[in-house]
Amino acid sequence: MSAPAFLLAAGFGTRLRPLTLHRPKPLVPFMGRPLLDQAIALLLVHGIQDVVVNAHYLADAVEDWAAQHNASHHKASHHKASHHGAEARVRLIVSREEPDILGTGGGLRKVMDQLADPFVVVNGDILCDVDLGALLAATPEGGAAMALRTLRDGEAYGVVQHDGARVVDLVGLAAAAPQGPVDRGTHFTGVHAMSRAALSLVPPEGEACVVRTAYIALVPDRQVAALKHRGLWVDLGDPAAYLKAHLLALEGAITPAQDNWPLAGLAVDAGGVSYGSPALIDQHPDSELRHPVWLGQGARIEPGAVVGPRVVVGDGAVIEAGVRLEDAVVWDGVTVPSGTSLLGGVVHDGGVLSIPGVK
Repeated sequence: MSAPAFLLAAGFGTRLRPLTLHRPKPLVPFMGRPLLDQAIALLLVHGIQDVVVNAHYLADAVEDWAAQHNASHHKASHHKASHHGAEARVRLIVSREEPDILGTGGGLRKVMDQLADPFVVVNGDILCDVDLGALLAATPEGGAAMALRTLRDGEAYGVVQHDGARVVDLVGLAAAAPQGPVDRGTHFTGVHAMSRAALSLVPPEGEACVVRTAYIALVPDRQVAALKHRGLWVDLGDPAAYLKAHLLALEGAITPAQDNWPLAGLAVDAGGVSYGSPALIDQHPDSELRHPVWLGQGARIEPGAVVGPRVVVGDGAVIEAGVRLEDAVVWDGVTVPSGTSLLGGVVHDGGVLSIPGVK
């Protein structure tokens, strides 16, 4: 297939440790489902169904996730043949990078023959609603296009300057003559589009950074379009940011591409709207749920537990007797030990991580 999208999922997720010690960063759960599902939902919004995804760190988990999606696609396609209007699904090809990781450029170059012209690149560890169609349309022939976002106070991302049409300074690595007023307060979102000619500027072998190879060659020739993104963009790069993204979603302050509220076993949002059914969870009558709260299917809430407000509990998780949870995320399949009081934090595959003060 000729895929119009490449999904980055090979990185080590170092900043998100210890949450990434057992799962690759793009597969940590967000609102009860793998984070990569959000990227897939964004691609589907723009009609993109053929995707290459790379894998290196904990690659087996990424391959298993992709296989499940492809199996769902096969079932949906079969269903559509008999019943019109079946839900769209993605078709995924996994590009496994081994023995060494190939970087953002090397990973792309490895599968260049499998990519459309142009194609879009999406990071698997962010939440965003970048207009991928507009980004592809803005890509100059033989060039590339970057989605840029205004830097906010306290953010330390590298500055990418633009003149409203083209990137004119790439974090000091390359520059072009501006042809209008320059915006010096934006950064690269990690979402971009490229022509295959631009990708050919990446060395054909080994690890390479796409910015430090292709982009530094394209910028001086004004071959990198700038698309200002003013919508949703959330980096889940460290544990505090990961938790905060959940709190924002629970409060309704952000609306990710995939709406996971209807996927809950039982949930009540900030406005008091309920989803799911009490029959889909196991809640002892001597326990309490305080909304907003999201409980996955098969979750068990034992006597005396108080869950919420602002708590996500994954599928099959167990909240033992007397537990107190607020401003917290509990991963699927884990157990929160009796007597735990977590007022800000994450219960993950490796234990309990306290992250107080996140609002």
